[in-house]
Amino acid sequence: MYRSILLSAAAIALIAGSVSAQASCGASLTAKTTPMNLQHIKLPASEAAPLGYGSIVGVWNNSVIVGGNTIASSITTWHSDGTEFDNVDFPPVTGNICQGVWESHGVRNVTEHHMGWTFDNNSNPTGYFTLEQTVKLNRQGTAYSGPFDQKFYDVNGNLVNEIAGEFSATRFTGN
Repeated sequence: MYRSILLSAAAIALIAGSVSAQASCGASLTAKTTPMNLQHIKLPASEAAPLGYGSIVGVWNNSVIVGGNTIASSITTWHSDGTEFDNVDFPPVTGNICQGVWESHGVRNVTEHHMGWTFDNNSNPTGYFTLEQTVKLNRQGTAYSGPFDQKFYDVNGNLVNEIAGEFSATRFTGN
């Protein structure tokens, strides 16, 4: 019994230690300046676009652009159930995993809402963030782009920072 409590406490400590003052998967003002290049990754068409290229469902190489500069890249997976998962090329200790929900609005138009917790370098909660984005797929369904707005709030719900930018993504394909 004591051992399982100890193991559980260790697991919680590891999870809590993997977050930081920067919101996971959010556009950080202090983000690294050299995003990862993932263009060499290839997927079979059935995995790249399981619902066809007219749908956003699939796996994407996403660029986060703030002030005209690409500050991060992510592997983004849009699921057919209206959820989305994002893994940004930030170190895990800074918080590099994010989730959201999305809706289709007409032909090739998608809106998404992200939420996540923020923490300081000692794993203490500092608040949360929201991220809203609207993207449009190209006619081929192989790329999308659009603006985002990210707001950071303290633990009392007071707005403390806001970042606006663009997302630009290409679908991972077997080509």
